[in-house]
Amino acid sequence: MERRQYLQIPGPTNVPDRILRSLSKPLINHRGPEFELLIEQCIAGLKKVFRTQNDILIFPSSGSGALESTIVNLLSPGDTIVAVSQGLFSERMAAIGEKFGIHVVRINKEWGEAVQIDEIKNLLMQDTEKKIRAVCLPQNETTSAITNDIEGVAKMMKESQHPALLVVDAISSLACLPLEMDGWGIDVVITASQKGLMLPPGLGIVALNDRAWKLVEQSTSPKWYWDYKAVQEKMKGGQFPYTPATTLLFGLKEALDILEEEGIEKIWERHGLMGKAVRKAVHAMGLTLFAEEEYASDTVTSIGMPDGIQYKELAGLLNKDYGVVIGGGLQQLQGKIFRIGHLGAVDQLDVYAVMGAVEMALYRLGYHVELGTAAKAVAKTFLKE
Repeated sequence: MERRQYLQIPGPTNVPDRILRSLSKPLINHRGPEFELLIEQCIAGLKKVFRTQNDILIFPSSGSGALESTIVNLLSPGDTIVAVSQGLFSERMAAIGEKFGIHVVRINKEWGEAVQIDEIKNLLMQDTEKKIRAVCLPQNETTSAITNDIEGVAKMMKESQHPALLVVDAISSLACLPLEMDGWGIDVVITASQKGLMLPPGLGIVALNDRAWKLVEQSTSPKWYWDYKAVQEKMKGGQFPYTPATTLLFGLKEALDILEEEGIEKIWERHGLMGKAVRKAVHAMGLTLFAEEEYASDTVTSIGMPDGIQYKELAGLLNKDYGVVIGGGLQQLQGKIFRIGHLGAVDQLDVYAVMGAVEMALYRLGYHVELGTAAKAVAKTFLKE
């Protein structure tokens, strides 16, 4: 029997039927007026999601490509940045910087720990010569399922009067967690299509303000494909310097319509509720969260593997018998945790079904839990709201 698959990894996420249908539209001339209108509509919609009036650039790329684009456009060899390293994906920004001759000052955190505002503040205060060009960190680190206090970091940096830019990786948080680019004073926000925007992978998106553009003008790092000035110039006329991902842009327009229909604040509230329900179910089943509870993510939950149960057994059983796909631990966390994504097109019954499936699979593998515990915790969470 054909059945729905629950793709509950931290991304790519489930793609709604409306978006799937939009992806099947016939291609159009990417140098014609119809495409120009499409780009205009996409940028207008993205500005509402980013909560910004600043420039937004779109690249046919993964999120990692968008991260690299930020390094080569804002910085020059020999420049200094601060990078928060607290998982595989936050470390990527630092690694890219070093590849391009950037001096990277890391704030190394244990995986599962959030960065503290004072840790960044202390580095900025010590930088009396104002050599630090940017502070780079994720809003949400999916490796360990923690969320950093971006609003607090932005406020501190503004009060410090240090000229460093605040560069935020929002790949797994945009259109999921509260983020106010202009309101909080974030200089650069980076995201990709396959998470909160509910699209297949393939679009990298960067928003940047006037302070960031000043560094772009000064940058001497080599770039061609990633050249912000070239892309901006073309996008002003509704085009790109190279062939765009037209089909994904059809999907982006549909996704932005869906987000606007729900309302961005309600989307933030929904993700907060989904995250809370998953964590309540985890605790009710006697499982342990890997991330610090205070900073636990509302888009993905990391859970310690119970003694005597192998990740491959759990993931295989969930996929084979229940159509639920979960994520495992990466690198040093491989085999030690499993991760459940609850971002994008996810609602109450999805969480109810997925956590019930996790409970049944664990029970069948020998974990001692009273059946119905997870469902009860999820239901209580939703009914109280």
